[in-house]
Amino acid sequence: MRSVFACAVGALVSSSACVASDESAATAPGLCAPQETTYFQCSAGKGRSINLCGAGEGAVQYRFGRNGKVELAYPADAKEGARSLRLAHYFRAQTDRYEVRFENGGVEYVLFDYQEGKRRDAGVHVTGTDGKERDVACSGPVKSRLADLQGVLRCDAESALNGGRCP
Repeated sequence: MRSVFACAVGALVSSSACVASDESAATAPGLCAPQETTYFQCSAGKGRSINLCGAGEGAVQYRFGRNGKVELAYPADAKEGARSLRLAHYFRAQTDRYEVRFENGGVEYVLFDYQEGKRRDAGVHVTGTDGKERDVACSGPVKSRLADLQGVLRCDAESALNGGRCP
């Protein structure tokens, strides 16, 4: 499944930090339909965007690509999202970190949104079947409502953010 890995990292941009932004700030057009909830959206450079879209009742789907050309949608059936995607969260004073993790064809994807003070890093971390790691960083404003997924997605007990346990 190297082609899945390649499409997700094909738009690899610099690993520079994203600028912290208000959720209402203008972002590049995303891949979520107007009737869907946009839980996460940012530009990944070269006309691509990283998105997490929801349509209610646990229907949540990760999408990567360009408007009109989704290169990766996971899970294939968004109704499987609540079972297929895992959420991790860590919070302390001036630090708020979220991750949504899934595996597809032996490739691990971790959508992340880390805020520490006024600094924000967001994007997707990809670990290929060969163990190679790459980040696709957000460039520009980030729209994030990942907190709204608590209670929708299952807790990721494997994430260090959760301290290896779930409530």
